[in-house]
Amino acid sequence: MSWPHTLIDPRVHRALPAAAYLLLAAATVAIVRTGPEFALAGGSGLTLAAELVAGGLLIAAAVLVWRSGALFPWLLAAAALAWPLAEWNTPAAGQAFTTGLVLYAAWPPLLTAAALRGPDERRLDRSAAVVLLLAFATTVGVLGIASTLVFDARAEGCLKCPANHLLVADSERARHVLGQWGLALSASWAVGFGVLAVARLASSSPARRRLTAPVLVPSTAAVALFATDALHGLQRGFLSNDAADRALWKAQIAALVLVAAGAAWGRVRVHRTRSALARLVVELGASPSPGGLQERLATTLGDPSLELLHCLDGGVRWVYADGHAATLTVGHGREVTRITAAGRGLSAVVHRRGLLDDPALIREIAVSVRLALDHERLRASRRAQLDDLRRSRSRIVATADAERRRLERDLHDGAQQRLVTLAIGVRLARRRLAVADPALDGELAAGEEELQAALDALRELAHGLFPAALEEEGLTAAIEALAEAQPRLVPVVLPDERCAPPVESAAYFLIGEVLRLASAGDVSVDASDRDGRLIIELTGARKFAPLPLRVEDRVGAVGGTVVGDATHVRAELPCGL
Repeated sequence: MSWPHTLIDPRVHRALPAAAYLLLAAATVAIVRTGPEFALAGGSGLTLAAELVAGGLLIAAAVLVWRSGALFPWLLAAAALAWPLAEWNTPAAGQAFTTGLVLYAAWPPLLTAAALRGPDERRLDRSAAVVLLLAFATTVGVLGIASTLVFDARAEGCLKCPANHLLVADSERARHVLGQWGLALSASWAVGFGVLAVARLASSSPARRRLTAPVLVPSTAAVALFATDALHGLQRGFLSNDAADRALWKAQIAALVLVAAGAAWGRVRVHRTRSALARLVVELGASPSPGGLQERLATTLGDPSLELLHCLDGGVRWVYADGHAATLTVGHGREVTRITAAGRGLSAVVHRRGLLDDPALIREIAVSVRLALDHERLRASRRAQLDDLRRSRSRIVATADAERRRLERDLHDGAQQRLVTLAIGVRLARRRLAVADPALDGELAAGEEELQAALDALRELAHGLFPAALEEEGLTAAIEALAEAQPRLVPVVLPDERCAPPVESAAYFLIGEVLRLASAGDVSVDASDRDGRLIIELTGARKFAPLPLRVEDRVGAVGGTVVGDATHVRAELPCGL
């Protein structure tokens, strides 16, 4: 929810506090000049200028850090507007005298609210809410409204004082008691704020501490000075303008200037971040390689261990920039910052704890590198899909090879063995019937020859499905066995080491297909292992038929490539998977 919710132009939002403060400052100058003896600034124009400049700097800082939906600038501006009202609690205030009575101590709780909210727009927890409730109830409720209801300045001897428009019943005793209680409670809640500020700084990460401390520390000092002034006036029951009051008030001016400087420093940090991220965008334009964005972010943010992950399938999977699968886990001293758009998770940054506690930094990163982030995420998604496709093809090939092995074993152990048994039976029958019936023996001999031919064809089929030598001894043995069966295949160089079974299967399939495509003439094969890659070169004495797509698919399924022309085919496959 934005604050405040209105349709007014954002530029008007920033102008309203400044315009209001100028009016308050002009009225304050008139009041102090009319009755300098009652004012905290006294008759010193320089002191009055310092008082108004402190408030003006707070207004300027609020305008500088203003952004849509942020509450911190409005609270800071409210504290600045309430700051000069301490000078209105004098007879010289005229018709504004009642306003001064009610709101002269309103600036400390407003400043406390701004400091607890902070530039990081932190939500108030229960302890902070209790401190603020007590602060407003004490300063505005007890010291302001309740005391004003029973205070008749004229009855107490101030003949120059204007009328109190909120007077209900004059009671000097009640006013004194309320004043003492209000001042004592002001000191109490100020101590609570100080404890809360120290605890917050101690528990914050370095990044969040750098963001909040420049505002929180001087704000705590300003409120502590106000509490000291409250204790100083405890016996008399009200704040005054004696020497001690004025000294503490001047110290409060200095503290408010530091608050304004701390708030403005946050804006300077944002500007520096924007400059760094602008340089990052330029560098990314010249560095399109996968992982380039992660490296640049790690350098810019000063976290070498930073990791950038991208979301796929609606958050089901996470991948690195190269498309490899990743796990979104957080270890000791690490945390995850998610990058979303329209409520949909896009990416995640895994970094050291506290690095991205600054919401402004996250916004600047999201705005500055959005294009590069989207580009890298889409590229990672494409690479992941390609990996999925490659793994799917590998699974298909592996399943097909397993099925070929099963068919080869079934043929070898089943049909082939039965045919061998039948051939032996026919041969035995011939021996028994050779003398008795030569004609029948001839018929049995012909049948035996047909059985042997069928057995040879079956063995060739089984060997073509998946040669046993390939599985048991490797590619070299399988090529040598194929060369014995097909003399046209001439092995020149064969690998010494074995590769992964799917790679050997794809290589053997390639050699067999090329040999089949070379309908005539010799085919030489040169297969060698070079730097973890299996290089296969096939050269034919005559032209090959064009390579079918199934050859490229089979080699590509294991991450290999194959190219060829009329008489030469070259394939390169990874030895390991």
